[in-house]
Amino acid sequence: MPVWEMPPVSVAELAALERDYRYGESRLVRQRSQIVRLAYALETQVEIARAVRCSVDTVRRALALYRAGGRAALRRPRQVSRAGQTGLGWQRELAEAMRRGPQACGVPRPTWTAPLLARYLAEKTGVAVGERTVRRGLDLLGYVCRRPTWTVRHKAEAEADYLPKAAGSRRS
Repeated sequence: MPVWEMPPVSVAELAALERDYRYGESRLVRQRSQIVRLAYALETQVEIARAVRCSVDTVRRALALYRAGGRAALRRPRQVSRAGQTGLGWQRELAEAMRRGPQACGVPRPTWTAPLLARYLAEKTGVAVGERTVRRGLDLLGYVCRRPTWTVRHKAEAEADYLPKAAGSRRS
């Protein structure tokens, strides 16, 4: 008997879990179905984790989902994204910071970086997110954080004898 409590299961339910394990629409559904199937066959969650080659936390989460909502709950995607947790205010602040630039926001840098934006927005909004969430927010706004390309064109243009290159001309 397993150490944890699992609801009683019928033969039809086990067959449905087997189908989900073999033909599920995503890797996540197949993995969760296998975990639940093994929960009725193996003694401990550690054994299940070894058999499925995942962490014990993954096993606990899958079993908790199944106990709470049955097979249908195994189909729900993981709620990993922080975009929904950041909120509209955070996204507005991100857009405003990008529009104004770092120096206008009191950051002594010529360009934004994702970690710098994350720190600035955490101070401004109180919502702490990682670099990846900042990059996703920038992508939604049509921005990208890249390494700046420095030129000296402005210095060349200040010279009296400066002649700009013609379009399409190449150096020989």
